[in-house]
Amino acid sequence: MGRYIVYGGKKLFGITDIHGSKNAALPVLCGCIINSGLNVIHNCPKITDVFNTCHILERAGCKIKWDGSTVIVDSSKARFIVIDDELTGSMRSSIIFMGAFCGRFKKAVVSKPGGCRIGKRPIDIHIESLEQMGIVITEGLNCFSCSAGAIKPCEINLRFPSVGATENIMLSASCADGVTVIKNAACEPEIEALAGFLTSIGAKTVCENGKITVCGTDKFNDTEYTIIPDRIEAGTYIAACGCAGGEIFLKNANAAHMREVVNVFGKIGCKISFCDGGIYVKSSGKDIMPQNVKTGVYPYFPTDMQPQLMSVLTLAQGTSIINESVFENRFNHALELNKMGANIEIEGSEATIKGVTKLEASEISAFDLRAGAGLIIAALTCDGMSAVNGAEYIKRGYEAIDESFKDLGANVRYESR
Repeated sequence: MGRYIVYGGKKLFGITDIHGSKNAALPVLCGCIINSGLNVIHNCPKITDVFNTCHILERAGCKIKWDGSTVIVDSSKARFIVIDDELTGSMRSSIIFMGAFCGRFKKAVVSKPGGCRIGKRPIDIHIESLEQMGIVITEGLNCFSCSAGAIKPCEINLRFPSVGATENIMLSASCADGVTVIKNAACEPEIEALAGFLTSIGAKTVCENGKITVCGTDKFNDTEYTIIPDRIEAGTYIAACGCAGGEIFLKNANAAHMREVVNVFGKIGCKISFCDGGIYVKSSGKDIMPQNVKTGVYPYFPTDMQPQLMSVLTLAQGTSIINESVFENRFNHALELNKMGANIEIEGSEATIKGVTKLEASEISAFDLRAGAGLIIAALTCDGMSAVNGAEYIKRGYEAIDESFKDLGANVRYESR
């Protein structure tokens, strides 16, 4: 348990490195179980979710070694284990082990996952899809049990482009005897990253226009693979500069992965430009233009950037509306922002944000990962000290967020409690 202490009221200036993507690293690490060999994974973020994933791999017999931001996973002696609630209680992405274990061991027992309090996030699409691949799944009170004589290659048409379901199918299909086609698949950059990893270990995987083709194999090889930069981390610092003001450079950020985020913050008033080395952002922190934004699956505005955007729009010169179309319970941070003097009304999946001239330093609490980042952003605009409780959520997805903000001249520090 801990919190972040934020002394706000300063503009941001400087350069910070964007770390490896949380949402790419987790399925790639899960996939390391498949090749029964050596996996050298570069640019891996040092965050709680990654550490928990590595702990599950170790429990399953893999050897894990860190060298800077590189994780070396030796899965040659990997074995089947029950992934119980001790291992899954704080991490939603643990459900992706279902596909990896079914591929490698033809069975899996995974406790129902935990994670952030942002909605129901049912896994029925995962189950329907894996069952089409010949996997028998039974749901118990606290876990899912899976078994298969063999993974059957097939054509799966997803009724919704679920990222997690797409990843589970890809991981299982890598071990099928034949070609699996996923239609209406998720097409996030993190999905393409997983495809690149699977191809690197021998299961050629192609993503094209919402369709993914996985050529299964039983002849895998060792790999050396680099995780893509975290587009949500980059977007978080763009949002911070947007309302605090300043001039920053996000080293290694990939603008091609975040066109809609760049588009929205450009309309708000940020000046954003790109080069091969990253993204440059400049903002006055004033004259923030109100926006109407609806979250959606990639390439639309990401739900993982909605709380950060809301913090910026609290200071806009007019009324903004955010429609949350992905998770039904992702507005809990609005109550905390209102404690700081924001004027936000929630009705169902829609938030109406009436801009105010300033926010007040306060003690506030995060109940999920991205909301925590959004509250730090809001605190950066306030004169005086704010305390953002719930640091354990933020640490799940941001590597040393306090140090990154210090790189940009902000006064943010972690305090254990």
